Amino acid sequence: MEPTEPVGGAEPAADLTPRKITDPRALRALAHPLRMALVEALVLHGTLTATEAAGIVGGTPSNVSYHLRSLAKYGFVEEAEGGVGRERPWKAGAVSLSLDYEEPDQAVVQAARALMEVTSERWHERQRRYQHSRESYPKEIRKVSGESQFLLFCTPEEMEQIQQELMEKLIALQGPRFQDPSQRPEGAVPFELILAITPYSQDPQEG
Repeated sequence: MEPTEPVGGAEPAADLTPRKITDPRALRALAHPLRMALVEALVLHGTLTATEAAGIVGGTPSNVSYHLRSLAKYGFVEEAEGGVGRERPWKAGAVSLSLDYEEPDQAVVQAARALMEVTSERWHERQRRYQHSRESYPKEIRKVSGESQFLLFCTPEEMEQIQQELMEKLIALQGPRFQDPSQRPEGAVPFELILAITPYSQDPQEG
């Protein structure tokens, strides 16, 4: 399978600074498979018009335009320069999100959970698709793809430090390539790295 080539322009695509969202309306606006697909497409391609985006995620340009405007209300996407109407280009906005399940407002917590359910299902679906089509990928991609599990014994403070240091290193290494498709070297492939941190228990009844 060949790497995805940008369809749109090379304008910087997104802000990597994690954005804490406490507005349940914003969380619910993003918790929609088509809208998530639109944000992902803009991250991959840099900028897209509604017509170009519709060709990638499906649907009609008018429907995609509606969803782009809905995402723009909460800063998930932004208008880029040039074009008018449905031929106006869009770019990803602040797509690095921080969700706080300790929020006292239960409306925020419930909306965050709903968003994570949709996000997790999309993660798992991409994993399933890869496993079913694994042999269609070049050997060098298969070699570095897969799942890993690590069991760490840390204090919560140590785990927070590990998470922070890993995030800083990833942003420093990949930030320019994430923001600007023109910075990606020839042959670059969009790999997905998912970091899930949960307390480990063999017995579901423990704790």
